[in-house]
Amino acid sequence: MVIMKRLSLAVLGCAAFTAAAQADEPPPYEGDPNWSMRALVGYSKTGGNTDNSAGNALFHVAHVMGDWKLLFGLEGLYGTTRGETTAQAWDVRLQGNYNITPKLYWYTGARYDDDAFSGFKYQTAVKTGVGYHFYDTDATKFTVQGGVGYVWLQKEFLVKDAVGGVTERLNYDPNTGIPYEQEHNVAFDAALVFEHSFDQYTKLLAGASVLASSANTLTTASIALQVKMSNRLALAAGYQLSNNSDPPAGSGHRDTLTTLSLVYDTKNPNLATE
Repeated sequence: MVIMKRLSLAVLGCAAFTAAAQADEPPPYEGDPNWSMRALVGYSKTGGNTDNSAGNALFHVAHVMGDWKLLFGLEGLYGTTRGETTAQAWDVRLQGNYNITPKLYWYTGARYDDDAFSGFKYQTAVKTGVGYHFYDTDATKFTVQGGVGYVWLQKEFLVKDAVGGVTERLNYDPNTGIPYEQEHNVAFDAALVFEHSFDQYTKLLAGASVLASSANTLTTASIALQVKMSNRLALAAGYQLSNNSDPPAGSGHRDTLTTLSLVYDTKNPNLATE
């Protein structure tokens, strides 16, 4: 599902011009220093020769308790073409970071991915490892983490119509007749997060993660440009890529998503939610 890039860039440019024209400084952060939250919602609709609707949402929270930092993330998308569902996915993640030093931390967490059009019924994992904050300033934050985990996944064969809607889901490969059993394997886990504020209004956010096992390697990457319209609201244009190295027959490896979204941000400048 791809939302029109030209429209995203045009509207984002208008928002950037409006924000840059503001003369007053945004008020300082006055919320609880132990909490940070970011919520995002986007929607697009096209008609005429094409009839597509698409929506996406995101909710991230961070909370600090002593030397622990708890992270929770929930993301989802839904799309239709000519009245048929042609995109439906969501994922949830939970992670706890324990500070060993101000820059080095140990993490443990879990994630669940459910993409109805990927060829996987689900992919879920538990993981643990270490991370390091290479940069942690008001303007730039860059963190890398890596470790090991354990993955469970279930494949399925998708029968689709001409529009792209799924008409049947098979728990076996129709080419060979071999059933798809649940697979579980040790996996390598890695992720990076980058954030840079160009000024008080404009911010770049980027991230990538890899969950690699003998059954499949799931790679996700995203980048977004966010422009403040007020102290709490912002407009964000983003691009996201997901890639499965070993999907079932009949399913593609790669999915992309281009979004234009409204962001509600109570982000503590000293506590990133990503």
